[in-house]
Amino acid sequence: MAMYYKDIPPFFMHDDQGNFYGLDVELARDIGKKLGVSVKFNRSARTFDQIVEIVASHEADVAISLLSRTLKRAEKVRYTSPYIILRQGLLINRLNLARLPEQKNIVQTLNQPEAVIGVKDGTSYVGFAQKLFPKATIRKYPEWNPGAVQAVISGRITAGYHDETEIKKYIITRPETAIQVTTAVIQDVTDPIAMALPWDSHALLDWLNIYIEQFTQKLNGDQLIEKYMKDLQ
Repeated sequence: MAMYYKDIPPFFMHDDQGNFYGLDVELARDIGKKLGVSVKFNRSARTFDQIVEIVASHEADVAISLLSRTLKRAEKVRYTSPYIILRQGLLINRLNLARLPEQKNIVQTLNQPEAVIGVKDGTSYVGFAQKLFPKATIRKYPEWNPGAVQAVISGRITAGYHDETEIKKYIITRPETAIQVTTAVIQDVTDPIAMALPWDSHALLDWLNIYIEQFTQKLNGDQLIEKYMKDLQ
């Protein structure tokens, strides 16, 4: 199983005793159990795009790692049906937002030349941001937090753009920053999260799609945060 090298709660994380768990870890282990095979995690990928490369080169049988489906990645790997669909969100510096000419909605307000949108490099949100905010400046950071998040807090950029779980996690863990930042969930733009396999893994792809249909909980972002709330505080 290919998985990103750093823990990203609530998808994959360690507790104080070193136990490895989270939504993606639980899915991976259950899949292994149902297939009757042991599970080994390959966590060498330093970016999410590198996860795709690991799968495409057959260094892993499948990637379960908060992996967004994109057309560019689909040129190299095959995707299952989504096992969770997240909404996209924004962490916004209040003062910088107030300086922008107000438009009909938050997306249009941020889609202006004066706005700077921060994203994590090597993720699908680089392409998502370029598409949703073509007039704004897109700035890439090696990490979401502290990179993009701290840039928002300090006012160096207008907003950070990521999935709703990352936005809500920050507010849960740093409520005192509400005076400096506000948040927005983009209701009509989603981020389907799926498993990735090598192009020639036809039988495993069919099996995993049946597994997702029959055995996965149909969680959304809010339910996922609620399920693992104690682990995020």
